Amino acid sequence: MKKYIFISLLAVLSFCFTGCREEAERKFHAKTLDLTIMQKDWQFDDAAMRYYYHFSVPELTEYVYNYGNFAICREYNVGTKDAYQVALPESIYQTDTLTDGSVAYYTQHIDYAAGIHWVEITLTNSDYFYPSQKPETMFFRLQIMY
Repeated sequence: MKKYIFISLLAVLSFCFTGCREEAERKFHAKTLDLTIMQKDWQFDDAAMRYYYHFSVPELTEYVYNYGNFAICREYNVGTKDAYQVALPESIYQTDTLTDGSVAYYTQHIDYAAGIHWVEITLTNSDYFYPSQKPETMFFRLQIMY
């Protein structure tokens, strides 16, 4: 009888230590950063013929860059119950009415590049057709997992 109690106790203790060890070995982290580009802040790159905005992101460390994963989504209807996200790259079909009354059709392509401590959002219109005003204010979410 003592033998069975001892074996049962040993089994329970080994289970507890195994569970604790697994918990201690988990190193998963996740962060979500909200990134906003105000309409006035978009910059135009004359050589690449596109708009861009460069964010400083200290959370995107060398470790995260090399061993983690990150993604950026554009967020619509921010702060409402109807909010939703679209993963980048995103292509949006647009129209613009010209001064002569004709309609121009083009595709707006939004993408990103990322490096250690930075993210750059780019916006390129097909046929390099750009209306007279800068792109609208846009909201993005950077999700980092490591």
